[in-house]
Amino acid sequence: MAVLINIVLAAATLYFYVVASRRFYRREEPFMARLGIAVLLDIATAFTASFKLTPTTQLPGPHNVPWDSVLFLTHMAAASLGMFGFIAVFLILVIKGKDRPYDKMRRFQYRVLLPAWAIGEVIALTNSILKIVLKVRIYDYF
Repeated sequence: MAVLINIVLAAATLYFYVVASRRFYRREEPFMARLGIAVLLDIATAFTASFKLTPTTQLPGPHNVPWDSVLFLTHMAAASLGMFGFIAVFLILVIKGKDRPYDKMRRFQYRVLLPAWAIGEVIALTNSILKIVLKVRIYDYF
């Protein structure tokens, strides 16, 4: 059951990104704290997953990073775009202030960054859940 920590962290990050992104898009306050929490959770999750610091479901046989998997590369590209994009949005808001119009950035983060991050995260979550339930890694098949 310790492997569920990754799923719980991902779900919490998704919640905070969705709420913060939507509130920023609609010009509703407060959103900065939620966006900051989402960014911190995302960085922590990426760091712990990359260095295998959180427990994971072990499958028999050798398993390396699946660089030849289109699904894995899609996950990495989409989740990275979202994470680094939201980090940039957060830093811009902290440095320049959150009270400017930012019309293009509001649309971009809501229509591009949030869906990209969500797609990347759904792929990773699907892989994690299938490893727990079916003992199979989807990156081996796609």
